[in-house]
Amino acid sequence: MSLKNYLPLKSEINLFNVEKNPVTLVIMAFTALFLAMYLYGIVNFFMYGHDAYNVTRQFPWGLLMVMYEFFVGLAMGLGILGASIIVFDIKPLRFLAKRALLFGLLSLFAGFSVFLFEIGHPVRMVIYVAISGNISSTLFWLGVFYPLFMLFSVLAFVNVGRKNEKIMAALALVFAICSIMTAGSIFGLLNSTPFANGIYYPIQFLLSSVAMGVFLLLLWYGINKTNKTQDFDVMIKLLGIMVSILLLMSISRYLVGVYGNLPERALPIAYIYSSSNFLVWELFFGLVAPLLIILFVSNKKQWLYIAAVPALVGYFFSRYNLVEGLQLYPKLMEKTREYQEAVTMITGYVPSLVEISLSVGGIGVAVVLYYVSNRVLELDN
Repeated sequence: MSLKNYLPLKSEINLFNVEKNPVTLVIMAFTALFLAMYLYGIVNFFMYGHDAYNVTRQFPWGLLMVMYEFFVGLAMGLGILGASIIVFDIKPLRFLAKRALLFGLLSLFAGFSVFLFEIGHPVRMVIYVAISGNISSTLFWLGVFYPLFMLFSVLAFVNVGRKNEKIMAALALVFAICSIMTAGSIFGLLNSTPFANGIYYPIQFLLSSVAMGVFLLLLWYGINKTNKTQDFDVMIKLLGIMVSILLLMSISRYLVGVYGNLPERALPIAYIYSSSNFLVWELFFGLVAPLLIILFVSNKKQWLYIAAVPALVGYFFSRYNLVEGLQLYPKLMEKTREYQEAVTMITGYVPSLVEISLSVGGIGVAVVLYYVSNRVLELDN
């Protein structure tokens, strides 16, 4: 039995025959730039380690964590979309199933290509998780759910069109939801950080991940000018539902967060909600603009193609606002009377060039993986 029985390989594979038009030329130029910056970041990481970053003991999570969480959300959102199409037999979107599953896996690998330079000792981390894992830790369960998501996504991908496709897709769907909810719970279970503590982020991660997956697929098919876009109405309606719920959640979170004036929660939320990162990117481009297009614009698909890039940037900033917000208010010492100084918010973090290079390098890695997979595999049949 040949490999082609399981992998939908194209009869003719040509990686270099690219249609030259302004859009593809711009994408190629930025991809080459991002990969060059990624190489620069890798070299500096091996030369200087974490000293090349602008993180501190008081502000330990930086841009690399943000980019990793962005790619994780994108991966799980695509996986949820692809698996749901198979499990619930959404016929108008069947042509998306394989691409969504595969792009979800590749997005996760792109996220790991960034996170690799944040954790420092990836091999040691895997060994310690295996021999001394703490089952009460959300990070431990994330290490369990990620491999299971990848395994069943691969099995669902190779079994598309076979009789057991729904079983594999259902398992991929379950572990994709478990993964993204657990990723949100890492922040939601931070009892010492009221800014993030609660049920908001597990649900926000799930909904925003699905929205990110929809935007990426819209962008892909918009760039490639496919004739299948007439079937996107179902996906656009799904996007409208996701964006509407996220918008209402953002409003309610602000009201609940500032009510009562608890400093550890109210001050960071007020700071984040008044920043351009939130108002311009997360709120307007990520939520309001797509919702207005869906509700009031007649040529929705064309406008959503255009809005997809700023919308994805907006969801990136939603992760950035989370990582920044939960570190704004410093932790209190146990003996506050003797040792605690006056509390002021930590607002001075600016990513270093190395952090920026490694982060945008992840985007370059993702684009290359998407492109190669599209050239090698038949994903639309």
